[in-house]
Amino acid sequence: MSTVQPDMTGSESIRSWLGRVFSWVGWAAAAGLLSALILARLVDSGPSQFAFLALLVQTFAFHAGLAITVLLLIAVALRRWRLGIALLLGALVTIGPLGLRAMRSTTPPIDGAQTLTVLSCNLSFGRADAASLITWINEIDPDVIVLQEYGGDWPRVVEAQLRARYPHTIEDPQTHAFGSATLSRLPFVESTMFTWAGDQDVRMPRVTIEHEGSAVDIVNVHTLPPIAMSWVRRQMDQTDDLALEGSTRLGERGVSASVAGAVLVGDFNAPWNTNHMRPLARSGFWEAHSRVGSNRGATWGPTRGPMALAPGIRLDHAVYGGDLEPVFSVVGPDVGSDHRPIATGFRWRTQAP
Repeated sequence: MSTVQPDMTGSESIRSWLGRVFSWVGWAAAAGLLSALILARLVDSGPSQFAFLALLVQTFAFHAGLAITVLLLIAVALRRWRLGIALLLGALVTIGPLGLRAMRSTTPPIDGAQTLTVLSCNLSFGRADAASLITWINEIDPDVIVLQEYGGDWPRVVEAQLRARYPHTIEDPQTHAFGSATLSRLPFVESTMFTWAGDQDVRMPRVTIEHEGSAVDIVNVHTLPPIAMSWVRRQMDQTDDLALEGSTRLGERGVSASVAGAVLVGDFNAPWNTNHMRPLARSGFWEAHSRVGSNRGATWGPTRGPMALAPGIRLDHAVYGGDLEPVFSVVGPDVGSDHRPIATGFRWRTQAP
């Protein structure tokens, strides 16, 4: 008696077609990601549209790496080994550094006589919740506080709740996004309010304090966001100015040093590993969290709704130079702003790095 076998040709052809489509998508994703990262790195100070595209690629490389990892797991399940190797390379380049950073031993915030602790927060047009931020300030107990987007009720909050502990201040409250305040428990040796070239309403406060007998510059940074092509170029010019001014103050431009160390801290509106921040790295500056942090240290991103599940971006940095070295770097809680606050501790370097 004969048995009728079911015709599997149709289902096999569908699986084969889906496998070919996955291979095309996988190879395109792997090659596209690696090519985009290489091309983005080659862009330096070219036309604004290329600089903007490079910034996007470098900013969202980690997010692209997560997508690549999903494809990698599917490739392994389907035993597409060559495709898996290509996807693994993309994952290592984009996500691998986080694994190495996670292997560092975590150092809790240390507040002592030898540690200079700086805390920074973008207040989101003054909308940050005062109680939440001041609770974290009390926990960290910083020596210097820098605030961006300073305005609204915050001058009254500072006067009522922070002035007694931080009597040395330079404030520039504004109704637009570029108000600022620098509060210090240490006296100012010098304080200056710079105006960005071509931006009369955008000012940058720099104060000089003395820590352990040596002078330190604290620069409250808030560069323009790259929300338009013209602003991309202006943002890069601002970073160039920060690098030039900072390295000159540290005596690295053929002139005598004015200070022994410098901390440029605030909202840079760009991740550290982007071309926008390259002038600072070239001028001898480092980003504290990339040196001592044990996680990505994301500071910006949606805090509510479905998009809150997506990985954030680190736009706020403590960049340092001179004879300082970081001893800890932490990200604070949600304080009602679109930015989370950061705190970083520094000490004088005892030996050359």
